[in-house]
Amino acid sequence: MKAAKKIIISFLILAILISSLLVVVFGATEVESGSTVTVLFTVNSVYGLDGYFEFSNKSLFKSISYKNNSKLAGDIANDRVFLYGSNEANVTIAVTLTTVRNAAVGSQCEIKFTYETSDANGTMSAWKTQSKTIKIKAKPVETKPPETEPPETDPPETEPPETEPPETEPPIVIEIDYTELKRQISIATSLDEYEYTAESWDAMVPVLLHAQELLESKSQEEVDAGAKALEEAIDALVKIDFTELRKAINMALSLDDNIAHGNLWYELFDLITSADSVMKSRNQAAVDELARKINDLIEKLLKDCENSGIQTVEIIKEVTVEVPVEPNDEYCNIKIHKIWPILFFIALGILLIMTALILLFFTKKKKNEKDETPIVDYDIADDANG
Repeated sequence: MKAAKKIIISFLILAILISSLLVVVFGATEVESGSTVTVLFTVNSVYGLDGYFEFSNKSLFKSISYKNNSKLAGDIANDRVFLYGSNEANVTIAVTLTTVRNAAVGSQCEIKFTYETSDANGTMSAWKTQSKTIKIKAKPVETKPPETEPPETDPPETEPPETEPPETEPPIVIEIDYTELKRQISIATSLDEYEYTAESWDAMVPVLLHAQELLESKSQEEVDAGAKALEEAIDALVKIDFTELRKAINMALSLDDNIAHGNLWYELFDLITSADSVMKSRNQAAVDELARKINDLIEKLLKDCENSGIQTVEIIKEVTVEVPVEPNDEYCNIKIHKIWPILFFIALGILLIMTALILLFFTKKKKNEKDETPIVDYDIADDANG
């Protein structure tokens, strides 16, 4: 009996511990508006880590910073993570966030970390995801100690002279128009930073953070100036143009892979392989430089083939999908057009056979319904003679 009680108590304690752990792991981190909080993302036993952070409500934060608490080299910038090393390590990324002062109670932001890891051989794993949630909680209400009433004393016999209270003018309430400021903030927060150069985006972010702080300003002049400054910062954003680089890569991929090109071909392959990292750098100068190098190397390859007499290099400049056009003459090369006449005659033949069978059926039925009994002349006198 005692052993059964011990087992029951052990299960209850284990259930309480599991419930507490679930609350810690899956519950949102609650913070007050204007405060700073740090959340941790941990990945164990890796040689390298590549990933990025996404925020469902990034405007909830005044500032965001990252810290790599591991022995892996690399950097964490612009919500991108790229870490590498020669030894196995446990990685902990600390994300420090400062919420804006005017954040509404109950508003929240999900921080999603999507990443892939590499092992000792450089093999990359499948993409994985971790997420944390930050939620704004209400500030605690200050409670005042109960006031103690002074002991009752008899009022003085002499009443004070009646004095009229001074006339006070009602306070002037100035209504601030935040419409344009909120509109510019909404435009800025809806943009994708990876479509713009890092330099122009980094110049816009401080202006956006200042504009979010001005939502608490009581000066219409400051609010209007903040909206104007944010509009100019958005207009100054520079989009990254990948057009020339993509053309160069497509041109390179259309070349015939012939070993006669030697080192030129391998050099071109290395340039194409580096294109992904260059695109992620958000550096327009680097993108244009890589496009120029690929085009120069393609020109060298073509000259090399021309000088060596190799005619196996072909550049596909444009690929178009041609829609089949039915010819006007009697011959048609579309197979379905040959099948329809055959199906038509087969259906017509079946219809004629069915019609003949139906007519034959009704003809026989009509003949069977006729009374074919012979008419016999009968006379009573014939019976008498007999």
